[in-house]
Amino acid sequence: MTEFALGSDLCRPSLRQFAIACATSEPNLRHYFGNRQGLVIAILANIGERRVAAWQIPVGAARNPAEVLETYFRLSEAVVRKGGFIRAHAFGIIEGVADPEIGRAYLDHVLDPSLTSICRNLAATPGCPADDRTLRIAAIAILSPVLLAGLHQDLLGGKSAAPIDTRYLYQCLQSWLSTGLEAR
Repeated sequence: MTEFALGSDLCRPSLRQFAIACATSEPNLRHYFGNRQGLVIAILANIGERRVAAWQIPVGAARNPAEVLETYFRLSEAVVRKGGFIRAHAFGIIEGVADPEIGRAYLDHVLDPSLTSICRNLAATPGCPADDRTLRIAAIAILSPVLLAGLHQDLLGGKSAAPIDTRYLYQCLQSWLSTGLEAR
């Protein structure tokens, strides 16, 4: 069901469409998930479990802000190229905007674990801020352009209509953000 949810259409499939895609019945899905909302929340939980390795770097592995950012942006370029990362976030945003309970599940299972991972690494990196509020803001500043650039290029047609040199984007962000973190 997760693969179907992240498929090329990225629409809000009905419970019936999920059932057909999984060669089962709607009553069977209702039995296990209660309703469509329960199914989508389970899919987001599955995405969260699968994404664990995508944004994990060893805590404390970086010697300074520039190094931790270089690692994240290098990982970002590789992860975004695979496509599933951006599709997972797009699915969570599409579903979460339409249903507040699903939105909370997206935050809990997909978005916040990514931000927490970044915070943990920043906190363990010499020269980075130590307070939780600043770490959270820094994590949002790091992840947001990755998501927006991925959406722009891959799902909104920007790759052909208005290409972005993501390698250069990440180099600029690394320079700007590491300078800001070190100045803090």
